[in-house]
Amino acid sequence: MRLPLRWGLPMLLLSIGALGGDRGWRETLSPHFVLMHEGGFAPSGIVLDLEKLHNNLRLDLSMFSPWMAKERVRVYLYGSQERYLRGEFSPPSWSNGIAEVQFKRVVSFDRPSRRDLMAVLGHEMTHLFFETFWAPSADRMPTWLNEGLAMLEEAEDRRQPEKSDWFQTQALLLQSGFTPFERFVKISPARDLGGNKDAVTLWYVQAYSVTHFLYRKQTRLQLFNFCRMLKEGKSLDAALWQAYRYGNLKAFQNAWKNWLSSNEVRDQLHTEYRRVSAGTAAPAPAARGGARSGRKTLAPVGFDSLRREHSR
Repeated sequence: MRLPLRWGLPMLLLSIGALGGDRGWRETLSPHFVLMHEGGFAPSGIVLDLEKLHNNLRLDLSMFSPWMAKERVRVYLYGSQERYLRGEFSPPSWSNGIAEVQFKRVVSFDRPSRRDLMAVLGHEMTHLFFETFWAPSADRMPTWLNEGLAMLEEAEDRRQPEKSDWFQTQALLLQSGFTPFERFVKISPARDLGGNKDAVTLWYVQAYSVTHFLYRKQTRLQLFNFCRMLKEGKSLDAALWQAYRYGNLKAFQNAWKNWLSSNEVRDQLHTEYRRVSAGTAAPAPAARGGARSGRKTLAPVGFDSLRREHSR
């Protein structure tokens, strides 16, 4: 059941204080976060937005990280991208945010678009919550599922996932084709696709699409059982059969492919993406917060999460 956010500001902001000396960090506490920010005051409305984000993430991820209900996540929010890149966490030069699972903290920077910021924080917090489930068997966690779930949680409105950029770019798979699952599930973009922006983009779109199919078109309990069995060491085929009744990876691929090419999906695509799915030139996703701007090439796709894996 979704819990309404009814806290008033005095109740929500439990304490504000100086911390960190030379760094100039200030601390703002809320029920689920320790927000570290530069300057005397946190960005206007950010605490309420963080709690709303937590409320949404909890609906999907609490089964993987029960601790999220009681423990606070530490969020470091720099005042600018420049300060973030030069800061003490030494993030990669191309990154927009990082999650440090072992410390249960997320690091990013403020930006003009609050929507963009919350998408980045939602993505990184999903990695944090999901990856803690796999410890100490992190090597068994599927890369495609970890990335796909994080992209799924970027959506501003989970009740209408078809409005997200990631959902719309599934049309690229209809046009350009997909990577057969036998190879797809073994790919690490950083290791196997380095330097090929189109291949990286399509892999991430496919990761989103496959995860959307598993989680939004099936039940949450099925995904949890699927992950639990993989964590216990069962094979991918065995986990797919026991959780979803797909006989093997090929059967799973066929079910996903039939859904992707169905009228249900095509009817939810915007006009320009319907043209893509029909085989015309592929546009890049529009920048978050801006209007769609006509046809572009695939290469400049600028989603925050495309390169996130490289920060590991």
